[in-house]
Amino acid sequence: MKEIALIIVPFFSVLCSVFVLMFCLTPRKSLFFVINSFAIITAASGLLNIILILNGYFELNEKIKIFQSFLYLPLVILLFKEMLFQRMFAFFMLMTVISFLRLLGIILSNLFISYGENINYLMLIVITFVLYFVYAVTVVKFGRKLFEKVFANGYAKEWVLYLLSAAASWFVLEYIPPLFKANFIMALAVMFFVMWSFVILIFAIVNTHERTKQKYAADYARDIIATGREHYRKMNEQYDVLRIMRHDYKFHLNTALDMLRRGETEKSNEYLKGLQNQLQENELLNFSDNPVINSLVADYAGKCKELNINFNVYIKIPADFLILNYEMCIVLGNLLENAVEACQKLEAPGSERQIKLVVKPQGEQLTIMVRNTFNGEVILDGEKYVSTKDSAVNAENPESTCGIGLESVMAVVGSYGEMFHIKYDSRWFNVFILWKQNGKQHNEGL
Repeated sequence: MKEIALIIVPFFSVLCSVFVLMFCLTPRKSLFFVINSFAIITAASGLLNIILILNGYFELNEKIKIFQSFLYLPLVILLFKEMLFQRMFAFFMLMTVISFLRLLGIILSNLFISYGENINYLMLIVITFVLYFVYAVTVVKFGRKLFEKVFANGYAKEWVLYLLSAAASWFVLEYIPPLFKANFIMALAVMFFVMWSFVILIFAIVNTHERTKQKYAADYARDIIATGREHYRKMNEQYDVLRIMRHDYKFHLNTALDMLRRGETEKSNEYLKGLQNQLQENELLNFSDNPVINSLVADYAGKCKELNINFNVYIKIPADFLILNYEMCIVLGNLLENAVEACQKLEAPGSERQIKLVVKPQGEQLTIMVRNTFNGEVILDGEKYVSTKDSAVNAENPESTCGIGLESVMAVVGSYGEMFHIKYDSRWFNVFILWKQNGKQHNEGL
């Protein structure tokens, strides 16, 4: 029975591990390919275990278990799409939980040792199966949401620390079994302390990421309000200029007519062209009837003008379409910010620097398209788009290294189940969004 238990219990561990990884992470390859890859490693590892156990090398079998577990790490890195450090963290997180459940199974099965060694190992198989089954059911119910929260944000340096903490927890749990014979109470205390610390780490990661998202959202809201105030100030200045020009209009007209009467046609044309240029310089930019969205787009129109970027805008939002201005500004602001940064990297000004923004109704939804020229360079970490800003910018703003702008857009879009699609070629980068109506607030105010 001992030999059977030493073969079946690791098999349960691998089966549970593969299930959890497949359920919580995003496979890079087909489900069939991933399962077969894990099956090959499992078969090879299991065959080695059987050979060692049948030949009586029980201690050697225990010693190489941790090295056998590492055989799965390259598979996790290669076969799933999350960020590299996140994939590695998921592996060590899973190994930590599996090791804890295995030790818990050993402790509980030892309660039946008085009934004989065979009963003890039989109960080890049964209890381990029950523990892994409960763990798998819990993962099905809560695992995906937990992983989404854990992987919601974070910078590379943070994930290195998380990864090291998870790896340390696993190593400590793996080397606890020898302590059971020396000092059972101490081993038990260390085991539960390590697991409790690891659970606190998970909640700390989730809490940190939630605070980061809230801070980013608050900062962005302040930016939107500041942009609106600045645009309102500029509008007031433009209104004052136009009011003065209207007041002086009859004097300008009389001056031009006097020039024409005197036959000074060329001077009159130059004078009128000067007035026309002055009017154009003080022209009020009006892209949308929604004042908040108009302020945001007008601000980016000003940036594009300064950077010689051709900015084409078409916005038509029905008056009865229910949206949250704050969320719409997060989406448009981040997409336009990314588009402007991409255009800045193009050496050729003018026609090569182009941004197109289209917001229009499609049935009961809004279609949003942001299209910009770029240098063709796209960096992906798993399925996440990573910012290609230069190192100087990244040093000042670590958030840029995580492509947090697109993450914010996807978070808003995903909260309502809307469609978010990215398509690009060597010249154009396109983002398409279908925005559903939001019944929480009308499109007046933030």
